[in-house]
Amino acid sequence: MAATNAAIMGRRLTAFGHHNLLVDVIAKEQASEGSRVSSKRHPAQETRTPGKVLAVWGHETEEADMFVPYFSSKPFNFDGDIVRLRHALGVVSHRGHKPDMPNQDEFFVLVQKESVLMGVFDGHGLDGHNVAHFAQEHLPRSILERLNAGQSWEPAVRSAVGTLNSECSQDEEMAQKAQLSGTTMTVLMLDSPSPSLWRIRCAHLGDSIAVLASRPKGGGAWQVTQLTEIHRADRQDESERITKAGGKVVHFEGEPPRLVADEWCLAVSRSWGDFHAAKCGLSCEPEFSVRDLPTDCECFVLICSDGVWDVMPQLQAVNLIGKYPQAEAQSAVEKLVSKAQLRWQEQGDVVDDITALVLWPTLGDALAKENADTDAPESGNSDSDA
Repeated sequence: MAATNAAIMGRRLTAFGHHNLLVDVIAKEQASEGSRVSSKRHPAQETRTPGKVLAVWGHETEEADMFVPYFSSKPFNFDGDIVRLRHALGVVSHRGHKPDMPNQDEFFVLVQKESVLMGVFDGHGLDGHNVAHFAQEHLPRSILERLNAGQSWEPAVRSAVGTLNSECSQDEEMAQKAQLSGTTMTVLMLDSPSPSLWRIRCAHLGDSIAVLASRPKGGGAWQVTQLTEIHRADRQDESERITKAGGKVVHFEGEPPRLVADEWCLAVSRSWGDFHAAKCGLSCEPEFSVRDLPTDCECFVLICSDGVWDVMPQLQAVNLIGKYPQAEAQSAVEKLVSKAQLRWQEQGDVVDDITALVLWPTLGDALAKENADTDAPESGNSDSDA
């Protein structure tokens, strides 16, 4: 125990600067040498007129990322006029403490005037970071193409996952990597089907949980609604599907049961990739949920990889975020990730990759005012609608 404590104390805890919003991070990084921020368009932006979609997304993991310090922040890309972002946004993704493994988490946020599409991916296996990035780059574009063509949410996502499978099979290198590596997938859309109604729609695979936090305007206790159910083999319907397909569910002491296929085991019962296990009951069929957001409440949405949820109860995470005002959404997720990292260090030598993404929407009268302010014509830039 003494040696473990010494190791914990000897590691460097993440030290953040003060960043109220993601725009502060981008502005600071652009002004510094060795910036972690790149100006690059997401493939999904090609589905709309240039300038109509704002994008923030994780940078592709490279071989050199194997050697960056533990707990380093993941570099990211952005494109668009982020100063005009109507909703508060915060995102942090940190490499854990797992020797010879890079950060395998991925994230993206795509903002249009009428909607926000965002997601978190948690890769696993030797090439999980490559599989997660492939999904993060390809899936959002397919979803937006179908939504723009008039498809509803669930058919659009199901079809997009099918296209993702096809695109992977046509990429020889990725098809090989996705045999024994995969990723969770939690994708969420915020949109407004009518002027008085905002809606959250989720699609997910695995255990990167999304929650909705809400409370009355003016204060009060935060209430938590879990938007995604964990896909593990201890769920009866998941276990039955696995057994019927010829797979096995094996229980390990002190851990959730796992799907076992040919002496190869997986902690989740649904994921994208892991094609070797599909014959043994692993599914890439997303589950869906929908929640309406009352405009008379204050609310935010939090998506995290299990690097947060394995060490922190949902209400505790929500209360930590909720101590900050909306205008400090980035500070809030930075604090959440630091707290989760410390919890891992207190438990032992292994620290999982940790990604947290919060969207704190501006609704009701506040949004109407924000729209009026940001839609005012500006010299040389009258059509930005992020």
